[in-house]
Amino acid sequence: MIGLVVLVAACWGVLPTVLPSPSGDPVLVSLSPADGETVKSPDEVRITFDRPVPAELATIQMTDPAGERIVSTRPYNPPEADDTIAVPMPKTRYEGIYSVVWSVPSSTLEPMVGSSTFSVFSAARLTAVPGLVVDRDPVVVTVYTVAGVLATAALVLGVGTVFVLGVVWPGGARRPGSRRLLRLTWATMVLATLVSLLSFGGYAARTSLGDAFDPALLAGTVKSDIGAALMARLLILLPLTLGFWQLLRSAPARTSVERWTAAATVLGAASALAATWVFARPHAPAGPAPLTVAADTALLLAAAVGVGAAVMQWTVLRRAGGQAASATRLLARIMPVGGAVLLLAATTTDGRQLAAYGALAVVIFGTGLALLYRERRRRSNPEQSAGQRDKPARRRLQAVTAMSASATVVALAALPGSGLAG
Repeated sequence: MIGLVVLVAACWGVLPTVLPSPSGDPVLVSLSPADGETVKSPDEVRITFDRPVPAELATIQMTDPAGERIVSTRPYNPPEADDTIAVPMPKTRYEGIYSVVWSVPSSTLEPMVGSSTFSVFSAARLTAVPGLVVDRDPVVVTVYTVAGVLATAALVLGVGTVFVLGVVWPGGARRPGSRRLLRLTWATMVLATLVSLLSFGGYAARTSLGDAFDPALLAGTVKSDIGAALMARLLILLPLTLGFWQLLRSAPARTSVERWTAAATVLGAASALAATWVFARPHAPAGPAPLTVAADTALLLAAAVGVGAAVMQWTVLRRAGGQAASATRLLARIMPVGGAVLLLAATTTDGRQLAAYGALAVVIFGTGLALLYRERRRRSNPEQSAGQRDKPARRRLQAVTAMSASATVVALAALPGSGLAG
């Protein structure tokens, strides 16, 4: 019991130490040189806000009096000025008007754009302020979105599989199919999160594919709220993996108390991991509300239990035959209830999220009913269920399985935190 409590505490203890406090969207405070000011020869252009800004995710473009772009480096935070972004002036400076346009990502990842002009020596020439290109590169968007979808699918399937193996079918943890499924989901979750970290800078700063993997962008990602959530996810995976591995190797639960304890451990520790999905998507400037974090985390866990039960039944338990009969009967009772609970919880959402969770609920509920129907037929007519007449029932179950698998893939792509919400 102490070990299980420590596991849950270790997973949740990472979040407050890694996630920064929401500070809201930055507000412009001052410009140096100021808008319309005439200066002799500045060494750099500074833009100061009312709160810290990750300069690496910002964009500054500047043109000289001839209208040519002269910024060749990414913005940076001057020493001891994390609320300021700056770019250097070129060594050769011409007399006339310089135009500056910048953008910084907001909490919703929409660009906050501003512009100014200043004169060097005198306003000898007047040039128009250049337009700032803020469209995202389609390839960068695709990479970031696909990574988010894969990470969400791996979370749902991985946590659900551990729940089934740790609570419903402890003996299944020793089967090769279960081990392959766990290794695949955990590796996918880690790799997809790493890809999200590497591509988020280019996604937020709206750079081209060639500049998306600049090390400076990765540094800016770590400073951002969403980057911190992705880092917290990787850190939580360390104690979570060790704890789940130990849980699956320990003696199976023999009493209802032990079974409920194992279930509470899996869901309590996984809830900290699921919470990082809530923080790793665009949100209000003040950060996601506590009720939103709790509701979305609960929805992800409910989806995980249902999807994990369905996939384990489709892939591993079905091949185990009589060795998994008791687990199949238990899942057949759990899944309709889980689908109904998920559908009820989904009513707190709307739009695409409601459709996604509704589709998952139908998948889970339908699979559970199909299992209950097959189990009832076997109990009422054991000879018939073992013979050829049971083939229509098996075909119906296979049809439900195929439709359920397709609906699950589509629904996972629209879950919150999958990368599409942004």
